[in-house]
Amino acid sequence: MMKRIIFLLIGILILNVACQDEFVEPEISQANFTATKSEKLKTFHVKGQVDAIPNYDLPLIICTPVEYEVVLSSGGWVSGHENIFGKFVQEESLFTRDLCELSMTPEGPVVYSHASVELTKSNGDKIFVESYSWVNATNGDMTGYNVLTGGTGRFKGAFGQADMLNASVDLETGIASWDEDGYMTLVLKD
Repeated sequence: MMKRIIFLLIGILILNVACQDEFVEPEISQANFTATKSEKLKTFHVKGQVDAIPNYDLPLIICTPVEYEVVLSSGGWVSGHENIFGKFVQEESLFTRDLCELSMTPEGPVVYSHASVELTKSNGDKIFVESYSWVNATNGDMTGYNVLTGGTGRFKGAFGQADMLNASVDLETGIASWDEDGYMTLVLKD
């Protein structure tokens, strides 16, 4: 009888230990494992100057709400340079705007827009960016930030973010200009 109780207690103990979450190792997936053993991550401070030049030959995008009749170019070119990336090839560095919203604020009407950006370097390497900006429609003052989501060549797997500083839009031409300050993390291969 005592042996049965001991075996029952041992069985309960084993079952109890097996059901505890602390002993279960988390599953490792590619999504949460950025660098392999032969790769290392290195973060760099990013500084640069950028201009976004609208292409008015492209269709216009109508900002919501539509009753304010605010329209923007749906895309254009990007020129400028960054200390890590170098000079952008303007003809191959493009932005595509997919969202435009106008809201009335105490500072005046503000236009929020989102654009997907592809920057190209002279050697063909690319950086992919998601750009978020807010422009005061009365004076052209702009704020925003850019999120680096990847790239090609040396910038494959790169990520980071940069703030738009000293940013403004020329309300006559639609050209936006700003200084960038942020970080970029590159995947370095051995």
